[in-house]
Formats: sequence, C-alpha cells, structure tokens
Amino acid sequence: MLTAMREQQIQDIAKFLEEVQKFYHEGDLKKAIELLEKGEPVIHAENFDEYLKIQFYLLYSEILVVSILMENKDFGLATEKLQICDKIILDSQSLESARLNIQYAIAWDYKPISNPEEKIENLNIAIDYIIKAIEILEVVKNTKYLSMAYFYRGLFFERWDQLEEASIWYNNSYQLAKNTNNPIEMSFAGRHLGFLEIRKGELENAEKFLVESLKLRDDVGFKIGVPFSILSLGDLHARNKDYQKAMEFYKSGYEAALKIGLKMAMAIGYISIGRTFIRLEQFNESVPYLEKGIELAEKVNNQELASLARKTLETKSVG
Repeated sequence: MLTAMREQQIQDIAKFLEEVQKFYHEGDLKKAIELLEKGEPVIHAENFDEYLKIQFYLLYSEILVVSILMENKDFGLATEKLQICDKIILDSQSLESARLNIQYAIAWDYKPISNPEEKIENLNIAIDYIIKAIEILEVVKNTKYLSMAYFYRGLFFERWDQLEEASIWYNNSYQLAKNTNNPIEMSFAGRHLGFLEIRKGELENAEKFLVESLKLRDDVGFKIGVPFSILSLGDLHARNKDYQKAMEFYKSGYEAALKIGLKMAMAIGYISIGRTFIRLEQFNESVPYLEKGIELAEKVNNQELASLARKTLETKSVG
C-alpha cells in the first residue's frame, strides 16, 4: 500500500514540477511561483516522501534565485527556501546537495548590494559554494549540473576580470554540455565565450558562439534566455560599429522580452537602443529610451545598469 502511495506521489509531483518548469522556461516566473506557493502545503502533508520534498524545494529555490535578478524578488525569501531544503538533505555529498550549493552560489552572486565591499564579500561566499558543488559533482558524475557548475565558476572568474581563467571554465562547461547533450547549459557557456571573443576583438568567433547560443535556446523553448541572446548579438554588431544592425537586434531583443514581461531584458534593450542612438549622434531620439531603461532598471534594482544610462544621458556619450 505504501509503495503504491509513493508511486502515485512520484507521478503527481513529477507532473507538477514539469508544469512549473514549463512556466519558468517560458519566462512566466510569476505563474511558476504562484503554483509553487499553492503546492507547498501539500509537500508538508503527513507521510509525504522526503526525497520528493527535496525536489520540490530545489526547483522552488532555483526559480526564486532567478527572480532575484529578473524581478527584484527578495533574497531573503530565496534563502529561506534554500535553508528548508538544506535541512532535509541528509547526505552532504549527494547530487541534491551539489544542486543546493549551486543555487546558494547564484543567490549570493545576485544578492543586491549597497556598497562595493559587500559585492566582494558576496562573491567570495558564492565562490565557496560553487567550489563545493564542483567537488561533489566530479564524484557523482552528473554532467548536466557539473556543466552548470563549471559555467558559474567561469562567471565568477569573469566577475574578477580574470578572463583567461574564465575562458578555461567556460570551455570546460561548453564541451561537457555539448558532449552530453545538455543544450541549455551549452547555451550559457557559449554565450559567455562569445562575450570573451568580443573583448578580444575576435568578432567572427564571437558571432558563431552567440548565434549558436540563440539557436539552442530557441530549439528547446528556453524562452527566458532568448532575449538575452538576441541582445548579445546587438552588442556584437555595436562592437563592430555596425550600429544599424545593432539597433535591429536591440529592438528585437526588447520585443522578445516584452512578450514574456521580462523586465531585466527590457531594461537592457531600452538602454542599449538609447546608447546606440547616441552612437548615431541622435541624442533627442535616445532620451526616451534611456529614461524608460532607467525606470525599469530601478524596478529590478539593477543600480549598475541604471547608473550607466544616467551617465549616458548626462555626458551625451557612450565613452
């Protein structure tokens, strides 16, 4: 009887989490979180399987962590769910523990800051968590999450402007994801390899990575990532001083973000369009885009982005 009950629980929770993840990948974070909020009391019902409870809270934490960046959701709420999950994961060397460490790392990286020193402190905490995750994953040999962890290890090196180290970890992530058919993880690593190629002036290589990243996300329906990939192609053409082409991608990226209500990408789109108008020496046309970009950046509490737009307005330049 208990076995039959557990099998039904497994089927029910798998179907539920699949529905939540679908909304997440489509960019509807609000709907995904609403479903999780409604489902949470069921998880705490008597005799509910602990392993299934862990799966629930891992996905809940992941979506809340993404929402810190995308929607200015509360860091405290995300860490609250992470801590619940932490208490019910008994094996500190398990795949679930590694996944938890990855989400802790991302949460601390995304945590809003009030001063530069706090940013350094948060990043150091994030690095400790991602190193723990990698150590576990290299033993349990889960390629999907190991590729993800390698990517974030590279990202944290990029945060420190240690680009050679970042490139090594991005390549590790990219090759592992490619060899094991994990397209979303491959798209993240490839997009950032594209950024590094832009910084080196290797624009043909950059375009290959960025176009591939966009196609991977399109193909698997990872809509929440599509606007960022499109906007990245705008950055590529802006770097090549093809401002008309850059403008096309920035507008397309903004429109893709608007369709799913992704404020962060919308803010980047607006500000990128405004800065491109500046490059085209069309200051008056840039103003409404930069002002709207500032408004959206402040809504998602991205002060760095808002500051960039203000500086562009004040100086009438993109220097």
